[in-house]
Amino acid sequence: MDDLRTTLDPVIFLEKVRRPVLRGLVRERLDRRLAPLAGPDRGCSCLLVLAPPGSGKTTLLAQLVESDGQPAAWYRAGPEDVEEVALTRHLGFALGSALADPGIIEAAGSGRVADLVRGLERPAVGPARLVVDDLHEIAGTPAEAALETFLRLRPRTITVALGSRRQPGLNTSRLLVSGELIMVDGEDLRFRSWEVEQLFRSVYDAPLTPEAAAALTRRTSGWAAGLQLFHLATMQLGRVERERAVTELTGRSRLIRSYLARNVLDGLPGDRRDFLLHTAALGVLTGNLCDALLQAQGSAGVLAELEREQFFTTTSDGGLTYHYHQVLQTHLEVLLIDELGGRAARDLYARAGRLLEDTGRLAEAVRAHARAEDWGAVARLLRADAGVVGGDDTLWRMLALPGAPTDDPGLVLAGARRLARDGQVPSALAAYREAERLLDDPAFSRRCAAERQAVGMWLPHSATSVLPPVPPGVDPESALLRLSIELRRLTRDVRRPDSYDRDWLRALAHLLAGDPAAAERVISKASPPGPGANGWEGLAAGLVGCLAEALRADRGHHPGVGSPGPGAGDDQLVGRIETITLTAEMDGWPWLARLGRCLQTAVQLDGGAVDGAVDAAADLLDSLRTGDGWSLLVAAVSVAVTAARAGANALAAHARAEVARLSSELGAPALVGMTNRLGDPGSSTTATPRPRALVPAPAPAAAASQASVGSRPTIELRCLGAFALRVDGVEVGWRLLRPKARCLLMLLALHQGRPVHREELIEALWPGATLSSGVRSLQVAVSSIRQCLAVGGVVGDPIRRQGDAYELVLGGAVVDVALFERTIEDARHLPPPEALVARETALELYRGELLPEVGPADWVVEDRDRLRLSAAGLAAAAAADAIAVADHGTALDLARRSVTLDACHDPAWRLLIETYEQVGDLSAAAVARADHRRVWDDLGVVLPRPDEVLRSGHRSVV
Repeated sequence: MDDLRTTLDPVIFLEKVRRPVLRGLVRERLDRRLAPLAGPDRGCSCLLVLAPPGSGKTTLLAQLVESDGQPAAWYRAGPEDVEEVALTRHLGFALGSALADPGIIEAAGSGRVADLVRGLERPAVGPARLVVDDLHEIAGTPAEAALETFLRLRPRTITVALGSRRQPGLNTSRLLVSGELIMVDGEDLRFRSWEVEQLFRSVYDAPLTPEAAAALTRRTSGWAAGLQLFHLATMQLGRVERERAVTELTGRSRLIRSYLARNVLDGLPGDRRDFLLHTAALGVLTGNLCDALLQAQGSAGVLAELEREQFFTTTSDGGLTYHYHQVLQTHLEVLLIDELGGRAARDLYARAGRLLEDTGRLAEAVRAHARAEDWGAVARLLRADAGVVGGDDTLWRMLALPGAPTDDPGLVLAGARRLARDGQVPSALAAYREAERLLDDPAFSRRCAAERQAVGMWLPHSATSVLPPVPPGVDPESALLRLSIELRRLTRDVRRPDSYDRDWLRALAHLLAGDPAAAERVISKASPPGPGANGWEGLAAGLVGCLAEALRADRGHHPGVGSPGPGAGDDQLVGRIETITLTAEMDGWPWLARLGRCLQTAVQLDGGAVDGAVDAAADLLDSLRTGDGWSLLVAAVSVAVTAARAGANALAAHARAEVARLSSELGAPALVGMTNRLGDPGSSTTATPRPRALVPAPAPAAAASQASVGSRPTIELRCLGAFALRVDGVEVGWRLLRPKARCLLMLLALHQGRPVHREELIEALWPGATLSSGVRSLQVAVSSIRQCLAVGGVVGDPIRRQGDAYELVLGGAVVDVALFERTIEDARHLPPPEALVARETALELYRGELLPEVGPADWVVEDRDRLRLSAAGLAAAAAADAIAVADHGTALDLARRSVTLDACHDPAWRLLIETYEQVGDLSAAAVARADHRRVWDDLGVVLPRPDEVLRSGHRSVV
């Protein structure tokens, strides 16, 4: 191709026509969106990807051209390409190179688009895909007009994909109406929480729990560049530190601030930058609010232009209100303080708070007053009869800062409500009592008492404890308590579903009774919650509908080509759950958002929607273990049912055990019944497990042991080469344990049958922890191991506590380490023929080093070296036995294995050399002798001469 470029070299920049390296996560949701562009039956010939910087436009375009394998030409526009000649020649060179057709390059040499189009119309020109990236760089120029001409006149065998930060001047409406154009915007490119989880697990190899992935999605609004920058900032951190960094992610992140400054704000005119900076104080934007705050006019037009240009500005109601992208909003709030100073920033927030309050936007007003540190205004707005005020974590962090009042009844009540919505029931009850104590007002006290009673329904109660009677009346206090009692009663027993007055409660009752189809019918005909309903009821009703659809036995799946997988139906369901979850988070209902996240993870597990979905579901259960028990119980129910349907039997059994434990602790037997009815593979309401792209976990050994009732299961414990624990030949699901619990199981297995003091365990696994926190961590790990082994079929109590020590007791278990050491000892007392057999048997047990899974942990290194040296000595002794029975071939193999295990085992070297000489292989003996001397030289020791060795009698190895 070099000869074709000679005349065009002065104007062709190869970097502009270089296709970028494919990277990032391939998202099936977007693949299905672009399906009309692919394949021989493609329904359209043009794509426009329109999104702000850092949204993943180039990544999507690169994945598109890689997906179908047809010739692809790439051109990245620049500010220097404003003339038709520059555009035409770059397009011609890119297409000619992709199609290996010099005629196209020659046709573009004139610099006229018409000539390029005629060159592409030749019969010999085949189909190709052309990508024009960074189209915004030539907006409003002759080059853009020439590109529009090219799009209109080109052969339709040339499909075109365009990437731009803002709406181009092309007549895209005509292409949309004709069906020739697909448009993908920033909302489409936004990463959903399950995609963030998959990105960090599959691409970055830095897994996040579903909860942490959801929090990171919320804080970055799924912005691709923000996720990449977060990964770069945390790639050297461990998992715990990485997830802590998610909670601490703020607008002061150095990498994110640098990216936004250089790629977003620096190119703006000064007045536009000031507009963004000052209006960020409002949080929610309208033309009138911005005009009042800035004391100017024309703000509505500015907001509409920002949204039209995809400048991190969105509207969800057709232009009545706008919001800045969360990442930009956070960055602007930091800049506001940095550039205006603390006093001026507080004054601006105070003005914004008053404006928002005057227009009835109380949630945003509370946030603005809190940033202005006007705690009196905050307390006034958070009065006793106020509804839920936002889910802004920043606000609640500010209420905990020094200077915020701690004795204001309104703020204390707001904190109590926040704790209740976060599932922290005991703390919420204490805060309600404190609020009642601070204000001696009958109405206030009655409200606090009613809310406290409604929250108190969710304290752990046995299934036999009596619930209070349902209170009469239509006042908000009675309605809230009545609803709480009805819900609590549903967790204990399911009455006739038609007896509930709310549609979503009737649907939930059908679900608990094991009839998802009836629940779906009720939800489909349900009316929206009335004006007297609580703020969360609409969201709860939506989740109940999603749950009914997820649990329906005949829910369709549409596998992708080549492997099973989710279809558009799964995408839509997970997308609806995501919307409800994000709304719950923004509206200040974290417990409802957690339930949505549980359901979302379960749907992905059931549909195979995410690589590593089994691990993600197990991570979800573990991440909720330290939170509220009700969220964990609902998560366990969802995972138990969908894991059974997906064929992940070990995970299903683990989740069932959690359901049984928590339902007993919390007093919720109805959820156990639901799990049994919907999670039983033999149930008529449950579909037969379908093939999955997932690799299902092994079935529990308990199922195998049931074949012979009353017989004791056979247990095999292996620590050499790789850890394994099998019951009746089936692997126990120990891999589902958390890392520390897995290490504890292995440590106890190493000392199987011998007690290990708790301080030794804590020092080994939780170094630096205080005794009290270490004991708590140890007890949690022991509990999870007990459950895991019980699910796997180990009978009795496998971990016995003796005072302050713990002992792993596996009755009748075959333990490879113990058998290995016992066989070595027994062989010492046998004659050479029998000893050789016994020692070879022991060597077969030594499959590799001790517990390689735990790496160089201090607690295993000494035993690992001891067993390795024992194996080396065993191999040398067996080699001597083989020489004694004249089996020289076996002797050579055993001696070589000995020196491989321990290069410093001198008797094995001498046996190896001596045996080579006995069989007449003098060259091999010379090589072995040289290797032996090299080992001594490395040790800095002088090797004795052979005659000295013979005189000193260094031939015995036993």
